[in-house]
Amino acid sequence: MEIKCVQCGKGFDVLPYRAATAKFCSYECRGDWRRINYRGEANPRWTGGKRSKKCQGCGVTMEWSGEPISTFRKRKFCTKACADEHGFRYSGEQHPNWTGGNRKRPNQQAAWAAQVISRDKATCRTCGAVGVELHAHHVKPYKDHPELRWQVSNGLTLCARCHWAIHSASNANAVNSGNPQHELGGGNPEPSPDRKVREGVTTRGRAYRRVEGPCRKCGAFVSRRASSAVGQNLFCSKSCASSFNVKAGRIGRQKRPRQ
Repeated sequence: MEIKCVQCGKGFDVLPYRAATAKFCSYECRGDWRRINYRGEANPRWTGGKRSKKCQGCGVTMEWSGEPISTFRKRKFCTKACADEHGFRYSGEQHPNWTGGNRKRPNQQAAWAAQVISRDKATCRTCGAVGVELHAHHVKPYKDHPELRWQVSNGLTLCARCHWAIHSASNANAVNSGNPQHELGGGNPEPSPDRKVREGVTTRGRAYRRVEGPCRKCGAFVSRRASSAVGQNLFCSKSCASSFNVKAGRIGRQKRPRQ
């Protein structure tokens, strides 16, 4: 059955049961018609008059100017300048993430660590390890000596193993969380040469769980948080991870049977 479009006047075919309700040949024509005819009181969502409310800062009346109505309902101030003057800003101790001031900047921490490791020629100052995961350790605690935080002389290059040995409260707190051995083993956990989980308490009283083991690519010692190492291979760097994954992918493609 053919009827004419209300907007463009072209004929289009519809099923008989839609002859009484069909008006437009396309969504585009329907949108054009509503854009012209759905204005003011003719709009089925008309609520009466202009939408307006008062600014919470200066009290001036704000009128809706065609922006999304949801945005207009959330707006509290008439202008950005008014919001900066009368709006509430979290700062200092009022901020929910306040930690007491003098928070370190990531770029400053990275620059300081790079200077310390470069001074020590990328060598652990305790065990002499080279080519492993290295950390820049504060000789005098970061929290207690803010004036020495970024002094290179207050830094010491340590490998991950030596660094965690310093921050562990005691060796008795660092245990292997593997399955218990046979009863003849006195209940001690079984040795695990790969992905060893160590638990303990730091010198600040915080409990920790770390996974220690060799890098799957180069064999260097790696220490990671247990939560970030679950079900993943251990790598000392992104370069080792990428080269290992590429090699594994090539091997998989070589072994894939032809179809």
